[in-house]
Amino acid sequence: MKCAIFLLLFLACSSLASAQSVLSGKVITPSGTQPTNPVRVKLTLSGRPIHETFTDLSGRFSFPGLARGNYQLTAEGDGINFETTTVYAEIPAYGSAPQNFTQDIQLRPVRHKPTTQPGVVNAFTQNVPEAAKQALTLGVKLAKEGKSEAAVENIRKATTIFPEYFDAHLELGNIFLKAEQFNEAIAELDLARQVNPNDERPYQSFGLLLMKQRNFAMAVTIFAEAARLNPANPMNAVMKATAMIHQAALAPESAPATENRSYLLGRAEVALAQAAELSENKLKPDTMTMALFYELKGEPERAATELESYLKKTPQMKNSAAIQNEIKRLREKAKTKQ
Repeated sequence: MKCAIFLLLFLACSSLASAQSVLSGKVITPSGTQPTNPVRVKLTLSGRPIHETFTDLSGRFSFPGLARGNYQLTAEGDGINFETTTVYAEIPAYGSAPQNFTQDIQLRPVRHKPTTQPGVVNAFTQNVPEAAKQALTLGVKLAKEGKSEAAVENIRKATTIFPEYFDAHLELGNIFLKAEQFNEAIAELDLARQVNPNDERPYQSFGLLLMKQRNFAMAVTIFAEAARLNPANPMNAVMKATAMIHQAALAPESAPATENRSYLLGRAEVALAQAAELSENKLKPDTMTMALFYELKGEPERAATELESYLKKTPQMKNSAAIQNEIKRLREKAKTKQ
């Protein structure tokens, strides 16, 4: 019944886009780009901790299921370039149903230290013309507003002014990836990689592209390269584990030793442990992937518990009925194993 969880993965993605009672946003640097590594974001209300999460590969975060109130969002600084930064977001009481709210967090530079400029990644520095910087900044802003065509046009202008502009090629690659224009995305990500082969982000984005194409085996290899370039980033271990779990779901037990399901699940477990250690147990694959992992391991009750916990946190999901049915199926499967 792996197809059932695959279906839930699809439904979850489609419903998240329209989920209500959500406070979401993006952590950005003063230059408008995303931080190199995931950032811990804490949510409090009247001094009381509510939730805590890490940003994803695009610097985004989300806190679902919130009631009205004036919330405090705190993005943890790295102590080197950026300070811990706090902003406030109000969820007012209007309407009969919860709403969607957005609040970005722009990190403050550490005092008396230079702000990281676009193109400075892992000690990689580029002397970017000011006109190219401005074109990229505008392009990033337009992309955030959903104006992808105008965004691409401005970022293309940046690469025309400065053809080896790493951040511009990376941003273009991510825009094309989001639009599922895979050939264009691959071309831009490869240009970014050629400019700076020691930066993990082109590999992360290319791995996500391969995941979209269901080429999980190659995605594992690419995420492993990202982890080699930056072994301290827990997101690399998370994505590697995610790709392995989906690869295992398609692998028969009769496959060769290094390709069968048991072997892949064992490797995924190692990657999950690495992610937990690096993120202080805060970062792991999405709930649907974890449920798939537990079922593949022969632990349907644990898979059901994972889905149940997810449903309690986001009760207004449009696919809640499908999740309830999946929980029931897993519980029945657990009974037959007893």
